[in-house]
Amino acid sequence: MKSLGLLLFYASALFLVSFLLLDFEALLTAELANQTEIEIPENVLLDMLEEMQYWNRFSILFTYLILIIKCFLMALVLYAGLFFSNKHQGVKLGSLFTIAVYAESIIVMGGMLKVILGAASDLTYSEFSLFAPLSVLSVLDISSVQPIWYYPLQLLNVFEVIYCLLLIYFLSQELDFKKSESSKVVMGSYAFSMSFWMVLILFLTLNFT
Repeated sequence: MKSLGLLLFYASALFLVSFLLLDFEALLTAELANQTEIEIPENVLLDMLEEMQYWNRFSILFTYLILIIKCFLMALVLYAGLFFSNKHQGVKLGSLFTIAVYAESIIVMGGMLKVILGAASDLTYSEFSLFAPLSVLSVLDISSVQPIWYYPLQLLNVFEVIYCLLLIYFLSQELDFKKSESSKVVMGSYAFSMSFWMVLILFLTLNFT
């Protein structure tokens, strides 16, 4: 229950920062209204805005569910790493879920930083969606990067590195492992899962663009 409560706090914090600092509806509406290739009728824009406002009421719930699913999947990934390292005996999935929840704090901070910096700058909706603080993409000229590489370069960021370090730390603390043992489990399982995820995203991007 403590872990679920912490995830609810994460979701609430993200919602409050976004609600207070950014007007996503205004950003999207302004970008669609300025489209020169496609003329969008005003009534269509108003309908889209009303639809967004309706679904935004449930944004905390959606974020909360996404965080739960992500942490549960991360717990499964860690368990798989422990299993293949033959260190899974006596390890409960709930403990791994708690580890994933604690480590997720840095990713939430990264999301909050994105909103804060995005609100402080004059970004369009498209620019904000591609903006990833402290990522490889943030130091490159986006116009020189192929769209297929946007997501991988966004994912290569400082927060992901700290996330891995936190997983190693909390795994060693929770299961009383040596740092070297935790490092092997986390890097092996996390590297494999992220490689699979990246290949999947690239495959879907190539097939649907």
